[in-house]
Amino acid sequence: MGRVLVVEDEFLVALELSRIVERAGYSVVGPAESVDATRKVLAQQKVDLALLDINLRGELVFPIAEYLEAIGLPYIFVTGNSPSSLPAEYRHRPLVQKPYNSELLLALIEEQLAPSEVTTAPN
Repeated sequence: MGRVLVVEDEFLVALELSRIVERAGYSVVGPAESVDATRKVLAQQKVDLALLDINLRGELVFPIAEYLEAIGLPYIFVTGNSPSSLPAEYRHRPLVQKPYNSELLLALIEEQLAPSEVTTAPN
């Protein structure tokens, strides 16, 4: 299965998120508690998907989201914020609100990690 980076500044929430992910058979990387810590983890470890809390002790996670977009790494926002609070450029990204619905979260992880279907034009 995949390696999932948990970016969350609240210890108990990060623990809960990690347990949900691990029980589903994924490996957890992190948790990272800040933008800087997340950058370091991404530079040092292979990650297949990231779960991003939007507000990390007052620091917004959007620089990480921008970087992940640039390298083509899927991510899911996991936050107490509503989808309408996201900047317009991120509203297309999946979002799971706290408290987490683990079934929805795992379905989104699976969807994001599924290989994209390649269609070819007939010869």
